[in-house]
Amino acid sequence: MKYSELIHFEPIEDIIELRRADEASIARELVETYVVSDRLADQLDSLVLPQLQIDAPGDHKGLLVVGNYGTGKSHLMAVLSAVAEREELAERLTHPVVAEQAKVIAGRFLVV
Repeated sequence: MKYSELIHFEPIEDIIELRRADEASIARELVETYVVSDRLADQLDSLVLPQLQIDAPGDHKGLLVVGNYGTGKSHLMAVLSAVAEREELAERLTHPVVAEQAKVIAGRFLVV
């Protein structure tokens, strides 16, 4: 028996293009394949999602996403834009806490 018969890996895409999240099937795949760590979940909850809530008055500011090449910045932005535009994708997030928290922005935006 070969390892390839036991284990199947999806190929890793080197570069994520944000515009690809415009297509429903690709947006779903991007959301389902994005791995959210507990640390990132905390940052999304405390920093990112509050800036995107349109119902909560406050001092909304721009966000700067910084990281080395290949660390998932574009994938993160594609996931956020996909969830913001498509309500049904929030429940497909891999981290259950983030999936619940993302419901406040899910489907509430038209991403251009």
